[in-house]
Amino acid sequence: MTTKTNAEGIDLDIKDAMEGYERFRQRFGRDKAFYSRLAQAKQKPKLLWIGCCDSRVVPSQITSADPGELFEIRNIANCVPPCGADEDSVGAAIEYALGHLGIDDIVVCGHTGCGGIQALLEPIPPGAEAHLGRWVDYTRPAHDLIRAAGIEPEDMLMATVAAHIQFQLDNLMTYDIVRKGVEEGRVGIHGWLYEMETGEVIVYNRASGEWRALVEQPAG
Repeated sequence: MTTKTNAEGIDLDIKDAMEGYERFRQRFGRDKAFYSRLAQAKQKPKLLWIGCCDSRVVPSQITSADPGELFEIRNIANCVPPCGADEDSVGAAIEYALGHLGIDDIVVCGHTGCGGIQALLEPIPPGAEAHLGRWVDYTRPAHDLIRAAGIEPEDMLMATVAAHIQFQLDNLMTYDIVRKGVEEGRVGIHGWLYEMETGEVIVYNRASGEWRALVEQPAG
């Protein structure tokens, strides 16, 4: 792949990022008092957001959150490896969020058209993409469930995305700090599915097993 450059030989993608940074600096100057308070005070985010790193799915945009309000874990296919898996970064962030920041709500948010979910449907090169192959294997339980359910091919991706979110909620409960918090009523865990085509979020109700629009859910 050839790098896109302008007549002066400047990388256009980096130039765009630099121009965006300049606009941010202007906003920073206008809101200097706000950013100063953020820097000086201990962070107190409202939610732990576990989402996909898809560039089209922006947590602060979906929730209209200001800086300092979301503590984010973003990875391919919004995976929560079960406690004891050979992967510590997600578990470390979960423990830090609940144990040190006092966060009491966790949102696992997947999205329509997720490439990380779809990746397991195609052969993954074992050498060049070995890390990707090992990571997306965390989505296998959802694939196996939907395949066994006999879902129509055109509905399989959406169904697998939804099932994967449910499995990640189960995986959250394998962490002692989450399980104890949920059992004692101090921590809430929430499964969200963002529909990119409509901008809507649907929510999984663990008690009823139903998916409903977020606007229909009580805030508590």
